[in-house]
Amino acid sequence: MVTLSDDEVALIRSILIALRAIKVRDIDKALVALSQGDRRESE
Repeated sequence: MVTLSDDEVALIRSILIALRAIKVRDIDKALVALSQGDRRESE
């Protein structure tokens, strides 16, 4: 079992809240933009 300090718990909680705020559609749009950029560079 792992024991976490109060600071570590607060940090993990803030990271999880930030990740929850990221929308899946935004991630998909970013991946599409990156893949299009890769195609342009390879041509």
